[in-house]
Amino acid sequence: MNKPGTPRRRLARAVQQLLELSFSRAKHEVEVGHIVVDGTVVIDPGAWVAEGARIRHEPDRPRLARGPRVPALPILHLDADVIVINKPAGLVVHPTLEAERDTVITRALAELSKREPGHHRVHVVHRLDRDTSGVMLLARHHAAARHLQQQLRVHTVIRRYLAVVAGALAHETRVDRGIGRPTPGSRRAALASGGRPATTIVRPVEALRTATLIEAELHTGRTHQVRVHLSYLGHPVLGDGIYGDPKADPVQAPRLALHAALIGFVHPTSGARLTFTAPLPDDLAAVVGELRRRQARRAAHGPAAGRPAPRPRKPEAAPAPPSRPRAPRPRAGGDARPAASRPRRPSARRGARRER
Repeated sequence: MNKPGTPRRRLARAVQQLLELSFSRAKHEVEVGHIVVDGTVVIDPGAWVAEGARIRHEPDRPRLARGPRVPALPILHLDADVIVINKPAGLVVHPTLEAERDTVITRALAELSKREPGHHRVHVVHRLDRDTSGVMLLARHHAAARHLQQQLRVHTVIRRYLAVVAGALAHETRVDRGIGRPTPGSRRAALASGGRPATTIVRPVEALRTATLIEAELHTGRTHQVRVHLSYLGHPVLGDGIYGDPKADPVQAPRLALHAALIGFVHPTSGARLTFTAPLPDDLAAVVGELRRRQARRAAHGPAAGRPAPRPRKPEAAPAPPSRPRAPRPRAGGDARPAASRPRRPSARRGARRER
């Protein structure tokens, strides 16, 4: 049992003090499943233990295989009902392959275990694509998930994205075009007259000459909605290999240049209106920075700025003076007539052949 009067601390430190072990041995006992906290086996040595928690050492329990370590997940807000995270790009929400264990769900569960010992569950309220970064909302129990999903259905959740798109988009535009699947199970969504209604408000944030930093506000939440509607406007997201052409982009983005920048919702228990934001990540900020530098060079030096200087042409050689006609050489005996005007003498050998 935990010693009375001890403050909140990490589980491995608590076991070290309780059992008077070395820290490495106490950590090992936690990781193999020999430590029970308030009736629940906890295998995370870094989990916080509250003052008064009941800690038991049960060395006869079967050893648990330690799961793979997962990277940390940035958490913007955490309470008993909801979790708001800043999802990194390249991370899927649910495993798409049987062996895929590094997901939003596994990272969220790992973060909860570090903060609160015990069994945890996480429910997905909405999704972000693998290559999309930014703010994402999760629920910690069924009631909270139902409440938040109902807000999505009636379109009271505010969601705004930042994207770098190809071309110059000068004015705010509202897109009302339904989105559906060309074929069942197709990876690509498409505009469809019979598709589900979809509305996006697109606002220019910064003109970058050959590209534009835009804000897209969703009034609905269809699959790939921002990407499909921007492609429909003729301004695909940079790095989008499905609805655009990355080879034709003005700069090569390291991934899909789309980021969920803001989410606002009503808390399922308190009823308070909450809003959370996440700034543009470093990889997309670098894309915007490169476009700004190119724009500045062009403004400073004109349209030819940034182009390689033309190779100097070799000077053309002066034409050679015309050659003077050579005078015919005089023959012996003083006959200086041109050869063409002199009569031709018959050859003695030729005459002898004729006589034969």
